[in-house]
Amino acid sequence: MKVMKVVDKKVGNTTYYKYRINLPKEAVEQLNLLNKELKVKVEKNKIVIEKA
Repeated sequence: MKVMKVVDKKVGNTTYYKYRINLPKEAVEQLNLLNKELKVKVEKNKIVIEKA
């Protein structure tokens, strides 16, 4: 997996970024996460992604 910083938009001299994560196809399909709202928590130096 990889976390990528991408340009979201530019307004005047300000550039706004967002972060994207590539998830393994098998994990997304097995957990039925496609097009679902997710929430993210940080616990003990780990990122936890779960269904909202």
